[in-house]
Amino acid sequence: KRKSEEVIIMNENDDELKAEQEIKTAIETAKDCSPSDLVDGLGASSAVLHLQFRPSQPKKELYDTTLHPNEKPLLLTYFAIKGLGEVPKLMLAECGAHYDQIAPIGGEDQSIAMEWRARSPNGLLPIISGAGIPRAAPIAQSGAIIRFLAERFGMEGKTSMEKVMADVLYETAKDISNKKDSICAIDPEKDLTKAKEPFALASRVEKMLSEAYMPDPKDETVPLNFGQIQLFHVLMNCEDRRTGCVKENLGDKLEEFRVAMEKRSRISAYLKSNACFPNTKGELGIEGGGYTYVSGPLKRGDIKF
Repeated sequence: KRKSEEVIIMNENDDELKAEQEIKTAIETAKDCSPSDLVDGLGASSAVLHLQFRPSQPKKELYDTTLHPNEKPLLLTYFAIKGLGEVPKLMLAECGAHYDQIAPIGGEDQSIAMEWRARSPNGLLPIISGAGIPRAAPIAQSGAIIRFLAERFGMEGKTSMEKVMADVLYETAKDISNKKDSICAIDPEKDLTKAKEPFALASRVEKMLSEAYMPDPKDETVPLNFGQIQLFHVLMNCEDRRTGCVKENLGDKLEEFRVAMEKRSRISAYLKSNACFPNTKGELGIEGGGYTYVSGPLKRGDIKF
């Protein structure tokens, strides 16, 4: 039995070394590309993008971003768009964590894209490793990643009530996200008796945000929770689709929340950088959709934090 356990450990170590080499190959291939090569969203590509996030002063007084002994740095892998990787990136920005991102553009051979299809538990992105998660066995699913980061960094609340309400806000924000067409419409019918519609949900969210257990985003001396980050992401996307629609259709309170979140120093710095990928046509609900950046192509060398 002891010998079989030793064999299992050896195999796991070998697989971890193999995963590390796959990551190294992806990074080296990305470095070999010309910085003037254009990236216009997702499509044909000869290499992934490699982004490094190294904030100068992590918010250690608010969030626990310290790696434990023998833990590897965080590595987030998601496509070169906002999509399902944006909420984790906003969380990491807010807490000032140091991490890397491998961003496939979509057309790379898996041998130079860290074999992510084989490594991902469900064969999809996003995935994340480090901070106790092996390179050879990353975790997948955006919700699982968000909750992992929230627990690890202290973005879930302290008391049982704070934790459960952060999760309630998170799920409610996802429900609102499914109603973006109504939120962004001009003069939509607002039936507050329909609990599943965004206008009734907005009034419920206002109440959640006003509770004593919910952090005030205007106060940079208090940590946020992951539900607030998810809500901000949803409202930001709505506002990107049609300027003024949040205030107009969801009310002053949610607009004040959106603005306060946008002004958080580390979130603001991230949003202003090219490491925050532009919206795609699909993300802005433009007819024909697709994964092409609305704002036009970026040079590889300009995509950095």
